[in-house]
Amino acid sequence: MVTVAKLIIALLFTSVFSLAQATVLTDTEGKQIDLSSLRGKWVLINYWASWCQPCLNEIHELNSFYKNNKEKIALFAVNYDELPLREQRRLIKQHGITYPCLAVDPGHSLNFEQPRAVPATFVLNPQGKLVKILYGEQTRDSLNEAIG
Repeated sequence: MVTVAKLIIALLFTSVFSLAQATVLTDTEGKQIDLSSLRGKWVLINYWASWCQPCLNEIHELNSFYKNNKEKIALFAVNYDELPLREQRRLIKQHGITYPCLAVDPGHSLNFEQPRAVPATFVLNPQGKLVKILYGEQTRDSLNEAIG
């Protein structure tokens, strides 16, 4: 009976610890982002790849959307290929991405499925619920429409 109790306590501790870890993301510059601090904002997570022309085409639109909506949204880029940080930083600079880029795919910790294609933009409402997945090249207008 003591062994079962220890096992239950260990499992509870692991679950709570995993949940706590899942709420903190790290960007490519090493800055930690606590997802709970984003409550009340729309959160958009954009998966992109350097070999994907539509991904590269939408960067200007995403930069503009982010600049004009910083107060009510959080926008993050995620490199679909999960390249090493050094390579990600080089590509971010090369392609002029001005919004935050996450160091690793948050999908696993947020229980998202891997996108079927790129570009893909996951849209979370201000309560933190995934409400849309947008596939294909996005524009400022399509992103504004997605967040209502």
